[in-house]
Amino acid sequence: MCNGKLNFLYANHRQPQRLLCHLFIILILGVSPSHAQTAAENCIKIGGKPHAEAPISKKSYSEYFSRLARARPHCEAALIGAKPDATALFQIGVMMQREGSHKHAINFFELASLNGVAAAYTKLGDYLQFGIGSTQKDLASAVANYNKAIRMDDVAAKATIAMMYGLGQGVRQDSEKMFKLLLEAAETNYHFAQLRIADIYLNPRSVPPKMARDMKLPDPVQALEYLQLAADQGSTEAQSKISDIHSDTGKFSNPKIKFKLIQHAANGGDAKALNELGFMFERGEGVDYNPSKAAQLYIAALETGNLDIAKIRGTIEGYTPAWDRETALEFQSILKARGFYFGTIDAQIGFGTLSAARLLAKQ
Repeated sequence: MCNGKLNFLYANHRQPQRLLCHLFIILILGVSPSHAQTAAENCIKIGGKPHAEAPISKKSYSEYFSRLARARPHCEAALIGAKPDATALFQIGVMMQREGSHKHAINFFELASLNGVAAAYTKLGDYLQFGIGSTQKDLASAVANYNKAIRMDDVAAKATIAMMYGLGQGVRQDSEKMFKLLLEAAETNYHFAQLRIADIYLNPRSVPPKMARDMKLPDPVQALEYLQLAADQGSTEAQSKISDIHSDTGKFSNPKIKFKLIQHAANGGDAKALNELGFMFERGEGVDYNPSKAAQLYIAALETGNLDIAKIRGTIEGYTPAWDRETALEFQSILKARGFYFGTIDAQIGFGTLSAARLLAKQ
């Protein structure tokens, strides 16, 4: 007969007839060690390795359960025998969890964890943290399970407990430990951790003021690096946030973030970025007003040879504003010092000044 540890498999399952029929046939025909091994291999080949990571998109979530559905007969066959396959125990647990058979799912996750599946401890931690199904919330036990999974290098557990440190939920609040754990998880290419790291770099209010100052937040350049890593894996959330950061109307488009992004590109010698940065200094947007710096940046943008003089400075709601007087004076002074402008330093940026600027751009 079936292993006594799996007797609960037959009771109150949502698909009892199909499951019982399948297992009955296996028991009648007998399962040789080689057949059980083949079933276990097919279970992991089709269904994939056990993991408790958050889905990266709706499409990946659907594809994941589609693979599990195809793998299910093999996983079920791998449960028969004196030693049920650990991966099969976990995968059946995942499927039962999705079907709402939480009591049985927990039993399978418990067996899988005892057989060395790190992700099973994470799943048990999730049940206890969120009170899934009829499970009573028990944060201390949830943390204990996550820590067991972390000791076995489970990245999902590391990211989850990191968030608990950030909230002070079940553990003492510790933003630095949260960031450290998220960073470790992000470096293993876990998209969830990469997204959370990016959020911290974008939002200084998500961490204590001293930590924000030490990290020089906001830091959109670092945020974009992690968002791009997640986007490259297919994260629609990351793709949306990247668009928001670059947008003039997105929720992340505050002047300080915009300034740091443009400054990063300008440091690389990008003509458009140098010009935009100059416009921000001229208007005091996201940075202190500095007409001298603004003029120097406009000159630097023209010197690249990649900026049309007609596009110098910028627009506000589609209109080009009048030059700031001090910036215009500085701009003319630089052109005169370089030997391109011979007119009066009068802050009137007209034909003579723009002709001198064109000569500079063409040199």
